[in-house]
Amino acid sequence: MIRPGLASRIDVSARKTYDLVDEPLGADYDALLDTALTQCSFFVVRTRASDDGAAAHAVLSRLEPHLERRMDTSSGTAHRFCLNHESVAVLKAVARGLYAWQQPGLPEDLCLLREDGSPWLVSIAAERLGYLELAPFEKLLLGRAAPGLAAVLAYQGARDAILASFERRLEAHLELLTAEAADYASHVVDEGREGLCDALARWLGSRDESRVHVALEVIGSLRLTELRDEVRALQRVALGVERDDPAGYSANAVLRERWRARRRRLLERTLRLLDGDVA
Repeated sequence: MIRPGLASRIDVSARKTYDLVDEPLGADYDALLDTALTQCSFFVVRTRASDDGAAAHAVLSRLEPHLERRMDTSSGTAHRFCLNHESVAVLKAVARGLYAWQQPGLPEDLCLLREDGSPWLVSIAAERLGYLELAPFEKLLLGRAAPGLAAVLAYQGARDAILASFERRLEAHLELLTAEAADYASHVVDEGREGLCDALARWLGSRDESRVHVALEVIGSLRLTELRDEVRALQRVALGVERDDPAGYSANAVLRERWRARRRRLLERTLRLLDGDVA
């Protein structure tokens, strides 16, 4: 544990805010909590007033011996617990990733606080956002405990953090665009299937990330089997040595691997739909 009085001698002005470019999972999630034990005294989770999920309340019951206080808000309740080896064991047992902290299965938005109440880790799980406020020594400790986790930290003013923020916003807008495109396509597919397939084939060949993503989602949702060969060709590229990665990820291994994994999952799901393996 951190020595008594050490926290008061830390230069608060030296702290920097680091975005988590990707979610801490498994061993990295455990290392994050273990490092927090040396720097933090409390953690906070929230429950919404509109959600009375039994599973989330069961977790709160397990943490009850460590409760420090509860605070009612307009949107629900904030539960503040003491951070110690016993409570950390519960945090590890009930979740295997930072963004798993969502209702109804779990309370929401795990945040870690120092003795003085200042934030060490803040997360908004539903939006897959997280950041840490670290002094140089704290960043060094985290890097030693979890080199993989340190690799996905990006100073908020730096290029990688800005790219990660752009990526999250792009993904959110892609979901809306995909839903609108799929709705439109469902209305024209009966009378204009050939034209729709031709249009989507052009998007698949555009090499534009947004167009390819939307096209794959629409092809899968409407089971446009005419485009199976084009989708398989994209999958071969995704699995091959000469991958067609977007230029924006060329200098960031974390963002590049995250994009590759997302694209592979989408291609696999689309092909399962085209092959009739998904209901």
